[in-house]
Amino acid sequence: MSYRLLPLVAATALAGCAVTADVYGVVGDRDDLYTGTATGYVSRTGTIELKNVKGNRCSGDFAYYPGVLEGRGTIGCDDGQRATIHFTGLSAVSGYGVGTTSNGSPVAFTYGLDRLQSARYLGVSVAMIAPAPSGASQGTAPAAAARRASTGTGFYINRQGHVLTNAHVVDKCRELAISRQGAAPIPASVVKSDGSNDLAVLIAAPSPAVATFRGGRPVRAGEAVVAYGFPLTGTLSSGGVVTNGSISALSGLRDDSRYLQISAPIQAGNSGGPLLDTNGSVVGVITASLGSRSRDVPQNVNFALKTDVARTFLDSAGVPIETSSGGRDLSVADIGEKARAFSVLIDCKR
Repeated sequence: MSYRLLPLVAATALAGCAVTADVYGVVGDRDDLYTGTATGYVSRTGTIELKNVKGNRCSGDFAYYPGVLEGRGTIGCDDGQRATIHFTGLSAVSGYGVGTTSNGSPVAFTYGLDRLQSARYLGVSVAMIAPAPSGASQGTAPAAAARRASTGTGFYINRQGHVLTNAHVVDKCRELAISRQGAAPIPASVVKSDGSNDLAVLIAAPSPAVATFRGGRPVRAGEAVVAYGFPLTGTLSSGGVVTNGSISALSGLRDDSRYLQISAPIQAGNSGGPLLDTNGSVVGVITASLGSRSRDVPQNVNFALKTDVARTFLDSAGVPIETSSGGRDLSVADIGEKARAFSVLIDCKR
């Protein structure tokens, strides 16, 4: 039997009891889907059971390392195929993975994610994914085709494919797609969202370029900064917009210590984009303009969440970042080119 699709992988160890997660996956041309479950135990090992509509059954074992949110496993199927997998946890009970079958076909899979999230990650239609056997990820029948509701900006923060943005950019989106300049849109799904701090982290296909967070030196008022994003999509440049200014204050409205006040101009659509220092390192996440909150304001009073807030959020989600201790100062043009490589337009459909 031809081996076209395979879902694999794991759950995690929690407080001495078993945890079961729904599994979806694909291999190769994506014309077949396997669904099943993975059950993990306090011993940090578990089993995988799954099948496709043709009746091909697969089973296997995995070992999970909760301290690093990673694991490895193998699986064998009735048709003689085997696969080796490596997975990355997005939370205590969800994640994604990749692998290779014994005939060299690439594997992509999700576990602990619902039908819609899994479809986005795997690049298949949600209608293709039937409710999983455990029932934990059952959804409703597909509704009418989603339409673009809004756009925003995000940026890759590691080589595993995580993208940081604002929570309000992805709020209530039925479908999410991201695109870098010159590249086709790819599906993305929400890993974790924090409405109180207006942050969200997504997962998508990895990017060759990622942002680095500034490490060591504290941010100071008066520092030069550069903002990058995709404001007013359909009106301004589709390739992204670079603006520059300075850090006006080390707090936001009513002395909110989570924010930086900046003079770099931003518009609707910049939300979730990176704010960069003169080395091209991230010092904030563009969030809001005072103009969106008041009718009588001076120009260029804008805000970005500090990276300390973003770091805490990402730590709680188990998402790694890369940091930079500094380097030579770059021109605004060079910083813009650097940001263009790791920033993405986020397209929300509802």
